[in-house]
Amino acid sequence: MHVNRYLLGRAGFAAACAALLSACAPAHYIVKTPEPSGQRYETSVQAAPPKTELALADQRPPSDRVFSAGTLPAGLNTASGAIDPPAYLATALQQELASRGLPVTVAAGATGQPRLELRTFKIQNHRSNGFAPFVTLTYLSADLDTPAGRKRVAAFVKRGKVPVMSFDEVIEPTLNQPLSIAVKEIASKVANELYGYRASDAKVDALIARIGAKRDADTWLDVYALGFANNPRSVDTLVRLVSDADENVRLAAISSLGTLRANAQLEMLKSLSQNKTAVWADRGMALKSIGDLGSDEARAFLAAEAKRWEGQGSGKEAAWNLQIIGLYR
Repeated sequence: MHVNRYLLGRAGFAAACAALLSACAPAHYIVKTPEPSGQRYETSVQAAPPKTELALADQRPPSDRVFSAGTLPAGLNTASGAIDPPAYLATALQQELASRGLPVTVAAGATGQPRLELRTFKIQNHRSNGFAPFVTLTYLSADLDTPAGRKRVAAFVKRGKVPVMSFDEVIEPTLNQPLSIAVKEIASKVANELYGYRASDAKVDALIARIGAKRDADTWLDVYALGFANNPRSVDTLVRLVSDADENVRLAAISSLGTLRANAQLEMLKSLSQNKTAVWADRGMALKSIGDLGSDEARAFLAAEAKRWEGQGSGKEAAWNLQIIGLYR
């Protein structure tokens, strides 16, 4: 009887924890299409950019087609109904590229080149208890296939928010914002590959000055914009921001070093990815940036890390790191 009471007590505690985790959490969230950035930068082509149709092919494996999953059940809808990830991406990507002055039509299901073959697009959520942040990890990867060859483009965004009055408070910071960042990052990489798209030194300097002059709740978005500028002029600033006290700024800086393919920072990123005194988000984002670098040394490091984490069992960090590394394999 003592054992039965003990087991019942444990079962009751587990049930209470589950109830606390999901308290006030709706079964579905409504997400919006990202607001285009309108960042009209320069291209390597002197004439007006040619009109291009970018085919978008859904190549996600059947085992990786659940768009939203995790600790809490959280289906994602748009205003018009259940979200269709490839169609959502095609619409958002086309709007973002158009806002940058690039006449690209993104056609989901089309064939031909250039073609974007979608490999991964999903959001995973996590919450350790009812008082902890609601955290989302957004993963997006695709192969850009052009006559010049094939290039892997990927994005990873980590966001968190503690809901205070309502779970509606998490929608903007942990769903809308990371989806927007992921789309803008892929758009920047596609624009760079297709058009040599980049910001002028003057525009990069203006962003750096704004970041240094005044901090507010949106400063981290400006740090991401430095990466989306495709101009290495900001690398020194980003290296300094890697140790910033603000986690959002720090993660944006780490991510942007990869977006800019700052290969000279590989050793720093390798060290950060294995720094046990750093928070996991820093280590995970360093792995993402190493994947972005794309060099032989970077790929070899990720392969070794994948093997190491595959032997670590089924812990959260191992699972999350392997998913980040998987974006580039």
